[in-house]
Amino acid sequence: MKSGAGQVFLVALLLLTTVMPYGRGSLVGRKATPSHIGNSGGIWVELGAGFAQPGVYHFIDGTTLCCVIKMTIEEFPESAVVRPSREGPLRSGEYLSVANKDSETIMIYRLWMSAGRRMVLAIPLELDSMSVADWQELPGIGPTLAARIEADRQKNGDFSAVQDLMRVRGIGPVRLTRLENFF
Repeated sequence: MKSGAGQVFLVALLLLTTVMPYGRGSLVGRKATPSHIGNSGGIWVELGAGFAQPGVYHFIDGTTLCCVIKMTIEEFPESAVVRPSREGPLRSGEYLSVANKDSETIMIYRLWMSAGRRMVLAIPLELDSMSVADWQELPGIGPTLAARIEADRQKNGDFSAVQDLMRVRGIGPVRLTRLENFF
């Protein structure tokens, strides 16, 4: 390569690496706006078994189970009887699955996404819906402490506030401070 062509190539490469971080939006005069999953309003619901396209979906607040079924299940029989495992509007962090009980009854199961998935989506965790596996997904909580938390909840009742976790051996003020942001 001749020195003149090498210099042009080097300048072009330098220019390209300088402009690339700004992205296409800056090059065409549009201002890019950052998007954070948990702060976009609405609710995040995971559709699981029985749905044509399982995955995590974003719905507007106040979306009902009936609306989700109409939007997501193709060729839903009008005569089918839907029996949800719980009534009420959908909440962010729910996991839905569908099962045909018989030809005329469809069961909808409403559970919770894993704690890890809810944390990624910035959905506050529910103290009393956490399983031992969910507790282990939190930073600083291993299998032993997770089992102690669950045993305490079974023995002493639900936690009414995050501060109630202090009654579990192994959770002190420092660990509690680290956990508070997840609830």
